Amino acid sequence: MGRPKKSEPRCKQLNLSLTSSELASIRQRAEAVGMHPVHFGRAVLLDQRGNPGSVPAPENKASRLVHGQLIRLGNNLNQMLRYLHRTGDPLPADLEPLLKDIRDIIARKLPR
Repeated sequence: MGRPKKSEPRCKQLNLSLTSSELASIRQRAEAVGMHPVHFGRAVLLDQRGNPGSVPAPENKASRLVHGQLIRLGNNLNQMLRYLHRTGDPLPADLEPLLKDIRDIIARKLPR
């Protein structure tokens, strides 16, 4: 089963010419908030305040690494759960302790 069709698909392009340093800056800023550069650029250009500014940029290299790993872990969990829903298989017994650990890490890292 594929993704549902969008009511307004993105079929137009805007091509920009950037210097190497400008592109590096965009990539760095996008990575800091856990976004792909193209999605970050779209959010900034369209002034969607909920996207690039909603997640505070990690303050140091260790925080960026943890943030990146949490994003990858979330992606893997999402793929696993989609597979389990599709096949009707039960959740693994050791999933809940893993989720508890992930929630604890997030609670320590995110400002309240």
